[in-house]
Amino acid sequence: ILAITQSNRASSAHSQYTDVMAKERITEIDVLRTIAIVMMIIYHTAFDLRSFYSWDIDLFGRSWEVFRVITVSAFLLASGMSSQLSSRPLRRAAIVLGYALLISAVTYIYDPNTFIYFGILHCIGFGMLLLIPLKKLKEFCIPLGVAILFLPTPNPLAPTLDFYPLFPWVGLMMIGAGIGHFLYIRNSFIIHNSKFKILALPGRYALLIYMVHQPILLGILYAVFSLTP
Repeated sequence: ILAITQSNRASSAHSQYTDVMAKERITEIDVLRTIAIVMMIIYHTAFDLRSFYSWDIDLFGRSWEVFRVITVSAFLLASGMSSQLSSRPLRRAAIVLGYALLISAVTYIYDPNTFIYFGILHCIGFGMLLLIPLKKLKEFCIPLGVAILFLPTPNPLAPTLDFYPLFPWVGLMMIGAGIGHFLYIRNSFIIHNSKFKILALPGRYALLIYMVHQPILLGILYAVFSLTP
């Protein structure tokens, strides 16, 4: 009876902790998102310079490819970690997938031959849905995610500007989910440091920044090159 009581208390404590964390921002997760945002802006600036201003930038070379993979991995890990703390995961997934469909529509209008039909937002949105029933796996999501990463990456069905198939990329989200459970649910880990909160600020608006950064980048580059003799 004592063991059952202690188990129930521990379960209740973890549940209360999860509810609290779901309502608050996790500073270190937002810092990770901020790092990913900065890297994404750097990469897309290079992409725009290459695509619209004929700069000789080899985005398919090893260095830029590693840079891209690290950037995407940071976003997916952060999404997986935060999925363990969400009180409304279905709603969050629906919002992300809604923006993903918007990206598909806009890029189709821009160029039907290379529109984004399954980009990073599609991957994250469907990954969030997949993690809902897998939440009970807790830390076991980590080895399962690692195993999924070894699956072959399928080729895109058609030319596209952005392609991140659910498998194997969702493996990173599963690893993040396992890490999130271990840190924040099992061990109630949290960093209290006001300095980090400043760095975390952009990460709080990662989805918004993702949606608007390309038009802003293109506008800035247009202004710069228009003023440059």
